[in-house]
Amino acid sequence: MPTPLPIDNLKAKFLSSLKLHRTLILSAEPGAGKSTRLPLWLLAEQPELPELSQRKIYLLQPRRVAAKNIATYLASQLGETVGKRVGYRLRNESKVSEYTRLEVITEGVFVQIMQADPELTNTSLVIFDEFHERSLQADLAFAIARDIQQGLREDLTLLLMSATLASDELANALPDAVCLHIQGRSFPVTLEYQPIKNNQPWREQILAVILQTLKMHDGSMLVFLPGSGDIRYLASALNKRANDTLIICPLYGDLSLVEQQQAIKPCQANVRKIVLTTNIAETSLTIEGINIVIDSGLEKVALYDESTLTNKLTQRNIAKSSAIQRMGRAGRLSSGHCIRLFDEEEFHRRAMQNGLAIHQADILPVVIEAARWQVSRLKDMPFLDLPNEIMEEQAWQTLKNIDVVDDKRQLTRHGQQVVNLSCHARFAHMIIQAKSLEKKYHCQGLAYLACILAALLEERDVFSIEQARDNSDIVQRVRFILSKTQNYKARQIMRQANKLAENISIELGNSQQIEKLPLDNLGLLVYLAYPERLLKRRNDQGDYLASNGKGIKLAFADALNNEEYLVAAHVTQFQQQLQLRIAAIVDIEQLLAWSLVKTSMHEHLTFDEKSGRILAVNQQKIGAILLKEKPDKSLISGEKIFALWQAQLRKNGLSLLNWQSEDKNLWLRWQWLNLTFSELKLPDVSERSLIERSSLWLQPFISDITHRAQIAKLNVSEMLLTLLDYQQQQQLNTYAPSYYVGPTGRKCAIRYSLEQAPIVSLPMQEVYGLKITPTVGGNSAKVNLTFELLSPAQRPIQVTADLAGFWQGSYKAVQKDMKAQYPKHYWPDDPASAQPTNKTKRHMKAP
Repeated sequence: MPTPLPIDNLKAKFLSSLKLHRTLILSAEPGAGKSTRLPLWLLAEQPELPELSQRKIYLLQPRRVAAKNIATYLASQLGETVGKRVGYRLRNESKVSEYTRLEVITEGVFVQIMQADPELTNTSLVIFDEFHERSLQADLAFAIARDIQQGLREDLTLLLMSATLASDELANALPDAVCLHIQGRSFPVTLEYQPIKNNQPWREQILAVILQTLKMHDGSMLVFLPGSGDIRYLASALNKRANDTLIICPLYGDLSLVEQQQAIKPCQANVRKIVLTTNIAETSLTIEGINIVIDSGLEKVALYDESTLTNKLTQRNIAKSSAIQRMGRAGRLSSGHCIRLFDEEEFHRRAMQNGLAIHQADILPVVIEAARWQVSRLKDMPFLDLPNEIMEEQAWQTLKNIDVVDDKRQLTRHGQQVVNLSCHARFAHMIIQAKSLEKKYHCQGLAYLACILAALLEERDVFSIEQARDNSDIVQRVRFILSKTQNYKARQIMRQANKLAENISIELGNSQQIEKLPLDNLGLLVYLAYPERLLKRRNDQGDYLASNGKGIKLAFADALNNEEYLVAAHVTQFQQQLQLRIAAIVDIEQLLAWSLVKTSMHEHLTFDEKSGRILAVNQQKIGAILLKEKPDKSLISGEKIFALWQAQLRKNGLSLLNWQSEDKNLWLRWQWLNLTFSELKLPDVSERSLIERSSLWLQPFISDITHRAQIAKLNVSEMLLTLLDYQQQQQLNTYAPSYYVGPTGRKCAIRYSLEQAPIVSLPMQEVYGLKITPTVGGNSAKVNLTFELLSPAQRPIQVTADLAGFWQGSYKAVQKDMKAQYPKHYWPDDPASAQPTNKTKRHMKAP
């Protein structure tokens, strides 16, 4: 007899609902048995549901490791091997037969099944397990399945199995669905918070917590870590303490099925284990014997980075829902204990759910499947949520750029070939192009090499962090794959490469052919996938410019740093700087000769700061990358010349021009007049206004000048006065004259300012006899000149705007001082009535 599970209480209600409804939502808490018990009901004879035995059932899982292990478990419950009534199908592997009624598959595989069979002809039921995770492929698979159900197969049944936390949202989105709920089998779990200290190595702290917990608690332990690197580090440290009673079991996606099952299967009597896992163990997988959970509170997720054009593996805090799921793993079979390596206050601050993948991941695979489904907008499909419109538009444009869709967003002939390959659209495009180029240019092995490259780039870097440091060369990575035939990851990559090659009828390479693969063309292949990532060296410091205009940094010590042209296979972002991680040398002449790059010609005028000249060249470019340029004076025109000088004017201000003293004086007179007599409505000549309106006064004089030295010869006053008509020029001269003519006939420049009244400087003796202070301005509104009165030595002795007051007041003190210093000069007692003079007393005429 199988062990009773909480979901057994729901069996009768579930089967009756399945008979009456075509959309069901089953929310079940962890430990209820929905993934491992419910599928067995469907395989048993159900007379009231004959279609279950006549047609196929698909059980969808979000992860390959879960799909394999659930299929293996279900088959064992039936006393069968996998591939009989229960089988699994993954991208690179399958175990099914003509007897298989229940297929456990990933959502991505199911999408391909529906695209090949849009009516799901031989299918009765599709089960979306762990649907609350809402992966990108799960959302896509559900949208297509729902479309089939609503438009082609009303009898198709969809069952969404979800954690309790997400069931309400699903019910609101699917009003036709019947909702069922069952509580999980959960024993009490005590909770403890032990926050990691930021000032200490966190892996070492986790190791200390694990070792301390082993002493304090009995039973087996499940440790949630963010990534496989953390798992390998701790596994290495803990294996030193492993013995007959303690085994260490890593569990993550890249491990073999045997290694994964080692972590999942029960321990022998008196043996305990430590399972080191990523978030793949939150749901789906039941790991026997666990009663202790240590939760780092972290996870690594793929978030799409527009600047790098890749899904970037990003470490982040898990949501509350994930923390609750993880804690529940300690109470499946007995009471347990959970340690969270973050504080309680932080837990309460976290969001209940993290953002949906469809808002954060690369949606190019979704968009290409939509085109394959013959829709041109994602909103025309029954998605539960839609991506950002800009992201969707960019994805459609990318597909158009690589000739996958046409202007109407329908698959092209090339696009039809692309969608038949089980890899990213960029890599599929690369493989198909490589096959054509191999035939056209007799480059043997190019297409098979493209398959290897596609499989390689769809996996994480095969080099460890230490191997990858200062080593971005993709050629070395391919050689590693080809030489390490016993390496699990290398075998996985080659298996996928061979599958891709078979799909497109590319001959597989034997050992001799593999040795002769054209590795020198790897850069060309990467370019086919990522034309935006063609790079040209800017300097010897590792700075490169990409054809999309972005700057990318290569480690200074990297062996590829001296190469003129590279193409980037993998880019990351660190502190606002794009970093080149995997790259290949590319022969730019080969790209041109094989017509693989689209070049454009640009007429380019630029101002050369060093020479002070305007240079005109014809440029050949690939995007933002300059290939060649040659001088071409025929490109120079008045408007283009002025546009460059105008740019310099905006950059440097009016200092671009050679201002003489009379020019500055005119400018100040004009600005003073605008400030003092605004009713005249003369044009604004502030620096900002002059720059903005430079086409009116500067362009006519500068449009044929190509050298800065010629600008120095321009008459600034002449240019500025073109802004005034004749009457306005007369007003300028009348209201703000340049000079004041004194009583002796001396012509004195008037200094204008925006802060004070106009000033005139002249010897005090030359203004004797002036009883009224001279003025400037119009007849109706006059402004007194300020006089700076000078000694015979031309030193200021008094500043006044009221000569009459000065003569009657402080003049006496000045007179006394001047007589003492300059006895030969005339210092009258009544200056207001005295004769103005520029002579000494000896040369003055007798009165």
